[in-house]
Amino acid sequence: MKQSKQLNLIHIIILIVLGVLALNTSRAAGEKDGLLKVYFLDVGQGDSIFIEAPNGNQVLVDGGPDDKVLSELGKIVPFYDHDIDAVVATHPHADHIAGLVGVLEHYQVGKIIEAKEEYDSATYRAWEKAIQEENAEIIEALGGKVLDLGNGVTVTLLYPLASVAGTTTNRPHDDAVVAMLKYSDFKVLLTGDMEVKTEEELLIRGVDVDADILKVGHHGSKTSSGGKFLSAVSPQLAVIQVGARNRYRHPSPETISRLTANGIRYYRNDTDGTVEILSDGQNYQVKKY
Repeated sequence: MKQSKQLNLIHIIILIVLGVLALNTSRAAGEKDGLLKVYFLDVGQGDSIFIEAPNGNQVLVDGGPDDKVLSELGKIVPFYDHDIDAVVATHPHADHIAGLVGVLEHYQVGKIIEAKEEYDSATYRAWEKAIQEENAEIIEALGGKVLDLGNGVTVTLLYPLASVAGTTTNRPHDDAVVAMLKYSDFKVLLTGDMEVKTEEELLIRGVDVDADILKVGHHGSKTSSGGKFLSAVSPQLAVIQVGARNRYRHPSPETISRLTANGIRYYRNDTDGTVEILSDGQNYQVKKY
């Protein structure tokens, strides 16, 4: 009789586990609902943006300053999903690539996109070592290249305009990867730590930067988001990736003033947490975590 009760308990536990697995599988299937999902992750003073196309393909742009990116991804990615289709490292500063080292350890990454410039720092060396150990396709970031995520979703690289592969830099912001995420009529401009110098170069070259959503450059620093650039992008909404009480005092009052003057509503990770944007290719919705 006692053994029978134990077996019944085991059966109940198994049914509960199977139920949880079925629920998670159902939720994952439900995510393929025709919506593009863009998460501006709250990783502190750094950048990290997770993109999921309607067909489930995933891209991670930057990884923030530490392993917090892993816990943030754990809130979004099902526990059984260990693959990320592509990782983009916009430039080799620690607040953008330090977290990517852990990402490569925990996820199987299909493609790694970076400008391939060299930088003298311990974090950069750890990142390069992690890349060498990852069985991923390495793609040089160069303006004009397109990453096709399927279902009409593309990531088009806008910058650098010329190859910087193999060069050594002391100013990684000057060669930071800039990209346009597009789904039908909906566009998100991803700027990394791009500063006014690059903004002006893109405008002079006639690069189309018009977008619905702007990821504000360099955490809202006053050296980014110039007036002419904001006018050219003409976003409806902006997101500032910034950590609470950071020592740089980002975002700067000057940048906030320029956003306000251009009628651009904005969210920021330090006050709003992770910001999720959903789009069907025409309209979009914003959620906060």
